[in-house]
Amino acid sequence: MPKIAIATYEKSPDLNDNDRLMLPILEEKGFIVSTEIWDNPKVDWKSYDLVIIRSTWDYYLKPNEFKNWVSQFIDSKTRLINSPEIVLKNSHKFYLKELAEKGVGIIPTIFSSGKIELEKLNIWKKVVIKPAVSAGSHETEVFEIANLTQEILDKKIETGDWLIQPFLEEIQDAGEISLLFFGGELSHAIQKVPKSGDFRVQKQFGAQYLKYEPTNELLDIGKNILGIAGKNSVYARIDGVMTQKGFLLMEVEMIEPDLYFEHAVDGPNRFVEAVLAGY
Repeated sequence: MPKIAIATYEKSPDLNDNDRLMLPILEEKGFIVSTEIWDNPKVDWKSYDLVIIRSTWDYYLKPNEFKNWVSQFIDSKTRLINSPEIVLKNSHKFYLKELAEKGVGIIPTIFSSGKIELEKLNIWKKVVIKPAVSAGSHETEVFEIANLTQEILDKKIETGDWLIQPFLEEIQDAGEISLLFFGGELSHAIQKVPKSGDFRVQKQFGAQYLKYEPTNELLDIGKNILGIAGKNSVYARIDGVMTQKGFLLMEVEMIEPDLYFEHAVDGPNRFVEAVLAGY
């Protein structure tokens, strides 16, 4: 019987409630399913036919280790989902620059790999500074330009790659929209609304998740983004915000996004179908 490993991390060895929903579906289809800690050196990944990345939620804290782990699946008989090529590119948010160059509407962004003069930010009143390799708002901060000094800015971005963006008031008011695509087709969508006075849209910061029905126009935008960013992705979550200029992309999550199955009864089945479609 073919063997499948669901990759997670040490703080969630048994997966979260959402991801566990796919286990009986895979087993019913004749697979032997195990959960494995992605950076456990004792795991023989070659013994598996298929590895599905799910809650590897500390990968951004160990970027080099994660890159090496993913790279071992290139040209391997063990298939990694999403593919190693997609995962490696998606792990660094500078991919947004390439999407913008191809016509995708993104939040205006300064991509920083070194010193940035404060005066370049004066076109905005408030900015968000986030690492290019990050998840869950890790090290993401909001600064009022009036209170930001060159010294503070230099200290914030002194090492690594960073994204500097204007703070969009729409995020506080209407939150963020997530479009979930499995096998290139929309599965479901949600709206993530932060708690009053906050900008972070994760549940651990008090955000509320609501089911969302995208318009045909938004669906077409999502499919266009997916076609550029991850044409062969098995799963992708497209996150963005509705503004006066339309939908602006925040990021395309193709590594370990929460899939919000609590808002889609058939979501786990659709996910499994997408995983096995090319197996």
